[in-house]
Amino acid sequence: MYEMGRKKVLNLPAITFIAIGFMIGGGVFVFTGIVLKITGKSLPLAYGLAGIPVFISMLPLAMLGAAIPSTGASYKYPARMVSPLMAFIAVWVYALTSFFGQIPLYALSCATYAGFYLKGLPLQLTAAGILTFFFIINVLGIRIAVIIQGVLVIILLSALGIYAYRGIGVMEPGALTPIIDASVTNIFLGMALLSFTYFGANGIIELGGQIKNPGRVIPWAFAMAFAVVGIVYVTIAVATVGSAPLAQILDEKEALITVGRSILSRGETVYFVFCGAILAIATTLNALFIVGTKSLLMMVEDGLLPSWLGVHGKRFGTPYLFLILIWICSLIGVYAGLDIETLASYAAMGGLLIFFPIQIASLRLPRLYPDRYKTSPFKLTGFLFWFCPIVGMGVALFFSLAILSDLKTPARIIVFMLFILSGIIYYWLRLRFLAKRGIHLADLLHKDDFND
Repeated sequence: MYEMGRKKVLNLPAITFIAIGFMIGGGVFVFTGIVLKITGKSLPLAYGLAGIPVFISMLPLAMLGAAIPSTGASYKYPARMVSPLMAFIAVWVYALTSFFGQIPLYALSCATYAGFYLKGLPLQLTAAGILTFFFIINVLGIRIAVIIQGVLVIILLSALGIYAYRGIGVMEPGALTPIIDASVTNIFLGMALLSFTYFGANGIIELGGQIKNPGRVIPWAFAMAFAVVGIVYVTIAVATVGSAPLAQILDEKEALITVGRSILSRGETVYFVFCGAILAIATTLNALFIVGTKSLLMMVEDGLLPSWLGVHGKRFGTPYLFLILIWICSLIGVYAGLDIETLASYAAMGGLLIFFPIQIASLRLPRLYPDRYKTSPFKLTGFLFWFCPIVGMGVALFFSLAILSDLKTPARIIVFMLFILSGIIYYWLRLRFLAKRGIHLADLLHKDDFND
């Protein structure tokens, strides 16, 4: 039932485009202005340094992806190497909140930027149209979705490149001095906020079963995506700081748009908004559709979700029922007036819940799967074997605390805990259901059923 969705059709460029699209989201447009107020001319430095701890935290994932590639790895690694319950709860929370909150938020953000120039379009209707577009191309198959992703990412990078080129071209000598224009505390605060803009590449491990030569492709995709995104972010920061007097943009909510209007021609400004701001969000949205079903499919295989949900279409080989479910839930999020910003924060928490045990799983890899670790094209050894997962767990803990503090009210935290509780109750009931049929989820631990 699932083999059609496991054909190895993805190569290095495809995975790199997915990773870049995941990483460059609306955050670069939102956080640049926020951090500019904190760091001043140190913004490029903060952007450059922000990616380092995130990249280090991704190396254990690259190691796991190279050694034991798997479809739905965000669920499967913890389920096989740490705790099936922990793996299930994290995916459960992430799926519920992502489908109802994160994806609708991205769609509405795309629609908002489109409204800058396409006047009169109803916001929700535009968002629904964007959702439907990405739903359809993902139903048509991963090849088409990835081709679209590649085209959109190339256009996105061209728009950001034009902004950077024009901004750097009008810089005055000394515009970036002093480089350290803020206190060490403020620079570190800026780094912490900007670190969020580098997240997303971890999503590519979900596709391990569909990647040609994953042992080499996954580590290289991580490296290339971080290199490209890091260069883009730093050059954008240089262009922003160097091309406009800081006093004029410090209070601007959309600093990049404001600067863009001053350094770009009218046509270039339209291109930058449409192909920069909109596609930054759209590529992340498409990537969420591409990877959003993979862990759920593995949960179907393990018996945690009903088998009928995992049915693949005969013509396109896609899990159309799961995709329909994501589409419907996202439309509800768009039209129901839900607090989708809070739900998106919950989705981030769900992602971090799974990120932590994946780091633990990387530490258990040599003991549980020694042969795969020894023969892996990419592995961490010595000091890095321990250091990188510790950094990863630290990053996950930091962002978890930051999100919890941002939720502010106890009621929002309680609602998040209720999401977790609902997952625990469902897991317990499903556990009893499966046990009556002679299936024991405890047997999942240390099971070697990873794709080769």
